[in-house]
Amino acid sequence: MALIALARGIDLGEPQATSGWNAGAEIGTDRGRVIVSPRVEGTFQVRILHRGFAWSQGWTNDLVAVVEVADLWRRGGLLRELHDRFPFMSWDELAQAFEDGDPAPTKWRQLLSSDWHLPDRPLLQAAHAHPDLRVFYPDISHRSLMLSRKPCDLESGLVKVTPLSGGTYQVITYPVAFRREVDSLSEALEVAAACSRSLSAL
Repeated sequence: MALIALARGIDLGEPQATSGWNAGAEIGTDRGRVIVSPRVEGTFQVRILHRGFAWSQGWTNDLVAVVEVADLWRRGGLLRELHDRFPFMSWDELAQAFEDGDPAPTKWRQLLSSDWHLPDRPLLQAAHAHPDLRVFYPDISHRSLMLSRKPCDLESGLVKVTPLSGGTYQVITYPVAFRREVDSLSEALEVAAACSRSLSAL
């Protein structure tokens, strides 16, 4: 990759070698990392990750195209431009929402319509109906609803609502340490809303 970049006058910064199942090369950018991993039969997997979220990914056997993908992303290329020039690079609705600057509505819609999260739907619906909570970016992990001021950034403020046995709920926050157990979902959401307002002042 370095030789191809040099021959084409492309600045890839300082690519770093990666190891393990993700072995290959990593190119840093202002919008995350471009990770290139050799796969079977001379193909390469290309992923663009930022804070653990996959903006775009694809597979190709054209190493020149891989270098050009990294170059375009480093220079501020947009997702549609990336796909137009390199059709093997795919992206989804949520990635586009991130690029457009407001991913929360899309993430809410995905969670609320997901059969995978069907057991969590009452919690999701109730939280989404609350005007102070629906503006936060939602996610579900181990039955807990996590509401972030900034996606994948705990330090910006996060409220976590967890159903407990017996119909009770626990509300905790980061980075400000707060924990409370309450007797109902409606009470949990009111506590979460109060916490979210305090976190917004951080």
